[in-house]
Amino acid sequence: MRVLHTSDWHIGRIWSGVDLLDTQRQFGVWLCDLVKSEKIEAVLVAGDIYDRAVPSAEAVSVADEIFTALAAAGATIVAISGNHDSADRLHFGSRFMAGGGLHIHTERADLTALGKPITLAPPAGGSIEVVCLPFLEPNRVDLTDDQGERTHENVLRVALEHQRTMVVEPSRAIVMAHAFVGGGESSESERDLVSVGGTSMVNHRLFDGFGYVALGHLHRPQQFGAGGNVVYSGSPIPYSFSEEHQKSVVVLDTATMTSMKIPVGIGRGVATIKGKLAELLASREFVAAEQLYVRIKLTDEQVQIGAMESIRARFPHALELVQTAINGDGSIEEIVGGKARSVTEEVAGYMDEYFDAAQHPFKHELADKAVAHVVNSRED
Repeated sequence: MRVLHTSDWHIGRIWSGVDLLDTQRQFGVWLCDLVKSEKIEAVLVAGDIYDRAVPSAEAVSVADEIFTALAAAGATIVAISGNHDSADRLHFGSRFMAGGGLHIHTERADLTALGKPITLAPPAGGSIEVVCLPFLEPNRVDLTDDQGERTHENVLRVALEHQRTMVVEPSRAIVMAHAFVGGGESSESERDLVSVGGTSMVNHRLFDGFGYVALGHLHRPQQFGAGGNVVYSGSPIPYSFSEEHQKSVVVLDTATMTSMKIPVGIGRGVATIKGKLAELLASREFVAAEQLYVRIKLTDEQVQIGAMESIRARFPHALELVQTAINGDGSIEEIVGGKARSVTEEVAGYMDEYFDAAQHPFKHELADKAVAHVVNSRED
């Protein structure tokens, strides 16, 4: 059986003012073509389907298009919720959709209610089980006193121990999880998991004994374990300037439990380039960056007035500009057309990002109060 592992689609993501929805739709088309050409029988999506807990109608439509096309291409789909997703929203209708080949498992307060392992049984034979471990927020799940402390690793261990009892042959099974495995290399675009003193980390040895572990959360493709069977597929397109690496999905052959990365050919790459303004505008060294999303680090010792306008004449997809000699290496002087967001926009964006409307119905009132506090503080 051939299984495709992907994760961290973040459908609906807007990065530095750039709406990535069209690129994400193109990725869906590319993915469906790959499923057909590679004769993929199942697609695993290891969390963060959406970028926000309350995705836009357009984002939901794109996700629906992708899932529908994958099913039409003949693939069974198994997905879990990530830390960006709303578990309750994704859970709606999931039991009904499972009958049509779309299995979605989400966080449940009762760790024994995460659902049984899914058995994938292609017509040619050779069934395989998939254990689904969505992102589990330690403070939202039920633990008894004898089950240990509320860390990400311990909560995942408790859930996995229950699932393991239902697996016929762990060495032939796949575990799918959304977590931060210790030793993994993160990027600028992952939201930090709630943690105290590093307790968001999970040891990869937790998954010992299973044939393949399909991870989501970290956006860089990477592998762990003695046999390299604990795998992050990474995000399909870049979501920050730290993601200059090649994007990919992973195809697993369950007959041999071996996997291979397949490069994703969709989306605009990213680059950070550094130098004096005159050099950046004239040098042939930066030709390749003209078609990329670019972060500019100017080293001129004097302020370069109108620098972003000049930069965009050559690099039309420049998103950030930093005048390092003046503002330091990490301070962004101009963002998207040289216009920074207002205090109101910043607070509203933060509230939308981190507060689920269902759990925080008064978030907009809280935002107004926060803005008023900032403004009053400035006046004082």
